[in-house]
Amino acid sequence: MNLDSVLNFMAGLWILGFPIAFFATLFALQKTQQRLKEVSKIAGGVTDADAYSVAKHTEADRIIRDAEDRVKVLTKEVGILSSQRAELLSELKTLNLDIVPNMVRIDAYENLRSDEIKNELTMLRGKQDTLVRDGSAIQIIDSTAKKKFITTQSKQLLRCFNAECSNILASVTVKNVDSSRAKIQRSFDALNKIFSSDSVQITQAYLASKYEELSLVYAYMVKEADEREQKRAIREQMVEEEKVRRELEREKQKIEKEEAQFTNEVNKLMAYMQKAKDDIERQIYIDKIQELQDKLKDLQANKEDILNREQNTRAGFVYIISNIGSFGEHVFKIGMTRRLEPMDRIAELSSASVPFPFDVHAMIFSDDAPGLEAILHQHFNAERVNRVNPRKEFFRVDLDEIKKVVLEKHNATVKFVDIPDATEYRETLKLNDEDTHSA
Repeated sequence: MNLDSVLNFMAGLWILGFPIAFFATLFALQKTQQRLKEVSKIAGGVTDADAYSVAKHTEADRIIRDAEDRVKVLTKEVGILSSQRAELLSELKTLNLDIVPNMVRIDAYENLRSDEIKNELTMLRGKQDTLVRDGSAIQIIDSTAKKKFITTQSKQLLRCFNAECSNILASVTVKNVDSSRAKIQRSFDALNKIFSSDSVQITQAYLASKYEELSLVYAYMVKEADEREQKRAIREQMVEEEKVRRELEREKQKIEKEEAQFTNEVNKLMAYMQKAKDDIERQIYIDKIQELQDKLKDLQANKEDILNREQNTRAGFVYIISNIGSFGEHVFKIGMTRRLEPMDRIAELSSASVPFPFDVHAMIFSDDAPGLEAILHQHFNAERVNRVNPRKEFFRVDLDEIKKVVLEKHNATVKFVDIPDATEYRETLKLNDEDTHSA
């Protein structure tokens, strides 16, 4: 029975005169309607919850699918990037291999003098003329083209290439030598492209001769600069040797003069002693004569040392000096001097275009100073500050390493000064700090 039937039934009861039954039935009906609403609400809530749950599950599934799709995309991108990285590394390796042969090397000419390199350059240019004359400088692409036209274009192509190469070679320096080689290559490629329509091309053999010409021009420039440096070093060495010779000569003359004076004094005292009136006076002369004779022995020993130094041109001092204000810490100059007073040489170096004086860490006398110097230079060759010019005697090395070599190879009693005074440099730092704080 539906609700309409119940209402009709209740209306009938009302009409038939059953009010009590009507109200009872109406109350029951209201309770039933309330219950139905509660049941309907609960049922609706369950339905909404089910719908909510389905929606959330659907959304979660979508998020998971999106994440999986993103992972797939990222995995694919990682694979692509890995492949590109491998290709780039391979390309980099190829480029590195290309760079080495594209660098201008002059190893083949390092044992030649500059005039010998110049002769090689003259001979090479003669070979280039031969390549042009016998047709090896130009390659003809189309043999059916007119001979006159080919000849004209060949001359024009060579004229352009030679002119550009001459300009490049005339401006070669240490800084641009490798880029100059690249310029020759670009000129070769560009001109061959332009003249390809005219059926003529510059050959690889002629290009190779231009590369060799560049190497010779650069080698000549480097060797000429090196020879100038050698001549300057020789002049400096001659000046130094002359200073040593004069110093030895002055010292020898000084000793001989003192010897003559002491000898004359001894002779005078001997004469006075023979005329002495008593033993006391005679003893005074004897003591004085003995004192002068001791001085004469010292002078003779010094004179003998001077004569040995004159005969033994390898005797001298090896010095270990630093200049932290000019070159920083752990940089040492290892050199030698044959001066009788080696500090004179250090003073000269300190006044030679450096802002602060040098400090001495060790002054080592040796009968073979050049040999000891060579041992130290050879041992620390890899630590040279200037790897190109071996006449620059500066090394970036720990002082303890120098000590070790000297004590092992020369003399275990040599004393070193570990911490340099660097007085002027340290005073300068103090003044700078004061200026900073006052500002």
